[in-house]
Amino acid sequence: MRAVGELAERLDNIRVRASAPGMDIQAELRNRSEFSLSFGESVYEFADERALERALASMARLLYAGWQRQYQDAISWTNLDTEPRDQHDSDFQAECRAVESYGESSDGRFALSAVGMDEFTARIKRGSLRELREDEFAARVVEAATRLVQDYQARTTELKLRYYG
Repeated sequence: MRAVGELAERLDNIRVRASAPGMDIQAELRNRSEFSLSFGESVYEFADERALERALASMARLLYAGWQRQYQDAISWTNLDTEPRDQHDSDFQAECRAVESYGESSDGRFALSAVGMDEFTARIKRGSLRELREDEFAARVVEAATRLVQDYQARTTELKLRYYG
């Protein structure tokens, strides 16, 4: 049981940072589902909504890929076998890769969707960058990202129950 506690602590201590390709924007994921987003000087005030959508989707991919690498490192010292043993396990993993999840800010200004946590799409309601201050927009992104992770976790938990009882 101690090993389970140690693993949970290792997973909670994972911290991943990502930068948007071509833009001075940084995101961080810590404690499995706590996000932060920051913009470099003057980036937000001159940002184009469509370019920012692409940048945020890219950062989501980078954050998840970084988390997966650190997750694999964290479990490498355990005897957990994450490789599929049979067709049943392979089918489960294939369904997890196909899970569609969604998170939206409470005001509907920002949404993030994913397929299998590999393909991300970000949507910013037109006019939001002009109407929101940088910190307000960042809070909307964090809110949507948190909801996306919660949705993904709920859907994969349903799959685990269906496959493994």
